[in-house]
Formats: sequence, structure tokens, C-alpha cells
Amino acid sequence: MTVGISLISAPAVPLGDAAGAHGQGEQTETTRLLGAAAYLRPDSPAELRTWRKNEWAKFKKKLTPVFVAKWRDKKQEAQADTGADEMPEKPQPKVIIGPDYVRWVRDRVATTRPIPSFGFELTPVIERCAAAEHLLYLRRALITLAVLAGLACLYTAATEWALAVAVVGLWSAFYLDRLLAQRRLVRVTAESGETGTQTRGLPRKSRRALEAIRRLKFGTVIPYVTEIRAGGPKYHFVGAGKVWYEAQIGIDVLPAQPTPKNDGAPGPGIPNPRVENLLGTAGPEPTGVKHFTPDNLLTHVVRELERGTAPSPDFHPDNRLEAYGVAAISAERWKSITPEQWTSLSVLAEHGPRAVGAGRTPKVARRFLCARVISWDGELVASVFVGFAYEDHYLRVTIRPHVINPLHPTLRTADSEAARSGWSWHRRAWLASAVDVVLMLIRLFNPGKDRRRPELDKQKGPVSLREAYSTRYMDDMLQYDDARRYIEMMQRRIFDSVKKFLVDHNVDIGSYVDQTTVILQNSGVINYGEMGSVQNQPGAVNSQMNTRPPTTGGTA
Repeated sequence: MTVGISLISAPAVPLGDAAGAHGQGEQTETTRLLGAAAYLRPDSPAELRTWRKNEWAKFKKKLTPVFVAKWRDKKQEAQADTGADEMPEKPQPKVIIGPDYVRWVRDRVATTRPIPSFGFELTPVIERCAAAEHLLYLRRALITLAVLAGLACLYTAATEWALAVAVVGLWSAFYLDRLLAQRRLVRVTAESGETGTQTRGLPRKSRRALEAIRRLKFGTVIPYVTEIRAGGPKYHFVGAGKVWYEAQIGIDVLPAQPTPKNDGAPGPGIPNPRVENLLGTAGPEPTGVKHFTPDNLLTHVVRELERGTAPSPDFHPDNRLEAYGVAAISAERWKSITPEQWTSLSVLAEHGPRAVGAGRTPKVARRFLCARVISWDGELVASVFVGFAYEDHYLRVTIRPHVINPLHPTLRTADSEAARSGWSWHRRAWLASAVDVVLMLIRLFNPGKDRRRPELDKQKGPVSLREAYSTRYMDDMLQYDDARRYIEMMQRRIFDSVKKFLVDHNVDIGSYVDQTTVILQNSGVINYGEMGSVQNQPGAVNSQMNTRPPTTGGTA
């Protein structure tokens, strides 16, 4: 496949499947586990123990005298100062599963314009949640019948049985919900293909959301947010994971100095500046810079990344690197995007700002190159977003690597939960259903304290399903090593591709080479084999790594 470069119309960027997968292939393990979360049920006894422990701690704090509380706070501060260099033991972010997960996916993920899905397919997950919504309405109907049956007993001779009938009815509703969900979970964990969910028979809200997801073309328009950190602001592309570090390169686009011709004739032993000024230099005259645009540069880099290394030996694995264009826009403007602007943003991502149809694109949107590698069956996604800006003979290249953390441990229990059967499972379900009744009554009297969303969902702007169900840190050593290798590989190849493009267009690359060398040596990804402690690596806890390597050339 060839890519044409034109100065009149923007060059076309070779893209994969634009439906959020970009050539991802068959359904990944991450897609299967995210879909199975709709049929998982929470460990109610553990939740009750946690609630009781927290309430008891609050009660003891109220009874503690003031001077004892101050002494305890000082003791905790001293212990914190002593272990300042130790890794903080923060728990994993809280997530929701089951009916709460189904409602959250429907209201927060499916009803708005979806952001690109990295490492999984969004449509099958939404189909699973839409199909699981029947269990939610069935449980609500049974709970309503149980309450009505208890009220009916109050108006009959069996008044003393009213409470027992209501409690048994509520327990039966929760137990039946767990039983049906367990059967669906066994079926879902065994499947790996299409869900085949039909929109007919679904609730109206879920049906509209599912039809909109199937019709909408998404995957190339991505929002970004600004994260204020101690070392300065970081710009996070929503859905791509954690920002590891950022790097910027800025050079003045000047003509390259030609190499002087040496015909073998002996030159003067001592150079004379006066003679050189009178006679002029013996080398060829410098030529100008060949005209180019940022879209030309982006297209060249995409073509070089997709080409891969050549020649490839027999033992060399297939090139899993994907490269395509995306349109980035602020998350604060995400809701205000009109359908016409959405179409224009898609054209901008695929064909550039000069293409036909990109005229309605908001001026605040920019085109970026996205290079990524998907590994570990969709659980590890390493991406590099590159922005090219060229104005007034000044070229700026901005690089922002992102890595998605591993999948949340709660979702990994889907296979083990599906393997449970027999009387042991029923005994656990009976106890959990009884606790479900207690928790329902607690939430009924404390509606404001009920959390019906994942902890990482801040309820502001677009949300990523994959990021909300990720671990807090990159806690797997092998995944961490692979992520570093992928970022290193993509970063080096991007730098080499840009360098080749500049050489072909007769641009002086002296300052560019100096700045890329500084970035590769100080970014923490490439350090000639010498790595510091894990605490000082990008993406690690309490990382003190300098995220802005100094530049050695180029003037703004």
C-alpha cells in the first residue's frame, strides 16, 4: 500500500479498523473479562465486615479524648517521616461489578461519544451489559413483590408473618439473581466470539445506547486532560493509560551545510582568511530547504513505522506496531462537539486539516500521530503520541508516551468464580444473599454514602472503561519490562524516521541529533543498560525522575 504526499491536499494516513480496534483482530482476554464483570457479584460478607470496621473506627474516634487524638496524630506523623523512603501501601482502587457495573457502563460509557478503546473492543462489552440488564429488572420486580407480599400480610390475619414474608422474599430475590448470574457467567467465560446480542427486547435506554455505538465511527478522536503534578502539568490522553514522561524537541529549520568536495589535491598548509574571503570557498553552494508540511512529516513517520526493520531474520517476530492519526481535543469541550464537528474531527485524524470535510473542525483540535503496541492479550498497551508543529522556520516535535496498567484483580476472578459449583457455592450464595438484604437496608437509610461508580471515575468529562478498571500501579515486573521495551523501540524508530525525513528535505540535523541524544539518555527508558531503583522509574510510585530533559539546541 502506497501513501501519496501532496502539497495541495493532506496525505492520507494508512489506518486500521476505525471501530476502536485498529486491526486488533479477534476478541482479546481483556474484552472477555470486562464483559464478564456484568455477571460477577460482590462479596457481600466482606463488604459488611469492612463497613462494620469503618463505623466502629469512627465511633471510637468520637469517644477518644482530644489530647489522646493529638498524641496519636503526632506518633503517626513520626512514623510516616521514618518510612518516607518506603513504598506506600495504597490499596487497589475500588471498582463496582454486577448490576451497578451495568448501570455505570450504560450511563457513563455508552450514552456519550465513546473514547478510543485501547487493548479491548468496546462494542462486545456494551452488548454484554445490555443483555445483563434483564437480571437487574428481574431482581427489582422480585423485591417489589416481596415488599407487597409483606404489606399484604398486614391487612390479613397473618400480621405476625409480615416481616418474615418480606425478609424471605428479599432473600429469595437476591439468591435467584446470584443463581442466574452464575449460570450466565459460566457461559460468558467459555465464549470468545461475538455476543450476538439483539436490540429487540432490550430496555429503551440500553437499546438506544447500543444502536448508537454500533453506528458511530470512533477510535480516531481522543480527548485529553491536564493533570497537575508536583513536577509540573502533564497532559493525559484519556483511555491511553498513565503518562510516563514527556519530551519536546525544537529546532530552527535551516539548510544543511554541504559536504566540501575533496579531489585529493594538497591544500595550503596554513589557512589564510583574507585569501578565502577574496577567492571564496571551494565547496559547493548551499541549497535551500525542500518545502514540507507537518502532515508530510506525519505520513512519512507512519510509513516508516509500518514498514518495520528490514531485512527481518526468520526468528524475528511479526511487527505488532500500529501507527495512525488521531484528532486530539480538550475533554472540557467533549460534550459540546456537534455531529458535524465529529465527522470533521474524524477527517482531520485520517487525512489532515487540508482534506475535504475537515473545514468544520474546531480550531482547538490538533492532529497527532499515535504509535502503539498491544501485548499480553490486550492487557498491556504501550502508546506514544507525537505532535508535529512547523511555523516560521521552527519545527517542534512533542512526544508523550502512555502505558495502561494491568487489569484490576477483581476482574481476574471471573474464571475462578465460574469454576465454583456444588453445595459449597450454594452455601456461599445463601449467606451472601442474606447479607445483601442487610446491605440494602443500610444503603436505604444512608443513600448519600453509597458509591455507585468506580473510584477512578471523577464524574467529570469523558471516562475510559479500561482506565477505570486498571490497577493503581504497574505491579507486574514482566509487564513493566515489556512496556519499557516497547516505548524504547517506538521512540527510537520515531526519532530515526524524523531524522531521515529532515535529511531528505535538506534540513540541518545537528541540533536535532543533540536533543534526541539528551532525551534518550535521560528519559529513564534508555540509559545504556544502567537503571536506577524501581522507585525512580517512569510510572512507578514516588518517581522523582526529571520529566523534562533539557534541550541543547534550537531557539524559539
